[in-house]
Amino acid sequence: MTRRLAATTLALAALAAGCGSVGDEDYAERAVAICEDTNTRIRGLGTPESYTETQLYARRAKDAVADQIDELNDLGPPADVEDSFDLYLVTLEERQRLLGRMAEAADANSMNDVQAVGSEIDALGQTAREQAAAAGIAACEPR
Repeated sequence: MTRRLAATTLALAALAAGCGSVGDEDYAERAVAICEDTNTRIRGLGTPESYTETQLYARRAKDAVADQIDELNDLGPPADVEDSFDLYLVTLEERQRLLGRMAEAADANSMNDVQAVGSEIDALGQTAREQAAAAGIAACEPR
């Protein structure tokens, strides 16, 4: 009886230790799959050619990035990349905020503001690539 209790306790402890985290390889695979889904959604929006299309594009892209952030937040990155992963999430939040600004600029029919925000989003891409690479998920930010 004591052995059975000890074995059960060890099994429960091992199970509890694994809750909420994923292995290094599983983390990267899951994160990249989330990013690929987001990238596919955004590419599927096409290239906007009017203010109305830009409004719709920016709002849908913002929603896609918000979903990406939520899903990535559910992952438990390995401890050695956790800080980089957190910085990457902050950059994604900035991308989301900028997409909101782009929608507002399109609402105001301001091509200068749409272009300025687009340039900020493009510049943010390099930072996102560096952070994703440091977090072990470089495929999240293709060139």
